[in-house]
Amino acid sequence: MKGSTLSIAALFAALSITLIGCGTDDAEVSSVNQVDLQTPTKVAAVPLQAKPDSAKGLSVFMKLHSEFCEKTFSSRESLIAALKSDSRFHPAKGFIGVYETNIDGISYAVSPEVDGCTTDVLVKNKQTGEVLFSYDQMNQALQKVGYQEIGKESVRKDMGTDRQEVTILERTFLSPRGEETNLDFPSNGLDRYYMTLFVKKFDMPVGEESISLNN
Repeated sequence: MKGSTLSIAALFAALSITLIGCGTDDAEVSSVNQVDLQTPTKVAAVPLQAKPDSAKGLSVFMKLHSEFCEKTFSSRESLIAALKSDSRFHPAKGFIGVYETNIDGISYAVSPEVDGCTTDVLVKNKQTGEVLFSYDQMNQALQKVGYQEIGKESVRKDMGTDRQEVTILERTFLSPRGEETNLDFPSNGLDRYYMTLFVKKFDMPVGEESISLNN
């Protein structure tokens, strides 16, 4: 009887331990599941089409355009004098009458034309492949500061810096000062054709022609 009683007691003890162990495992699993449910799932960020530096590149361009091409100058000579006196600028190598500045590794240029002023930049960096800003972003930036579109967008062909054909989107605006402004934006060959924003400011002398970085 004692032996039988001990065996039954041992059996109940073992069964109790097993049940307690199972309960503990269930509690732990339940606890883990609750933690998993409460922890937010991280979603990979979706890159935007416009790169982070795009806004900065566009703002630099617009600022330079405002400082020189939008500003009132009595003549082309006075515009040239202003560029020469600005320590940021130097004559662009290989071009006549073009003044260049380098900001964050990007070359921007201002050209005193015989009949106005041009601001330009290669929209795509040849080395990095970075695109500073898009055609739509350029148009939006102009309209935001008061430029009004006049006429319709047109398309023409021109030669890029590598002498290969490039398609150019042209759009004409009226500036806040009432000056006619022409935007030439390459739809292809962004690293082979300078995007230009030209403002007509002066009366063109007879027989004179405007200077272009793309020619």
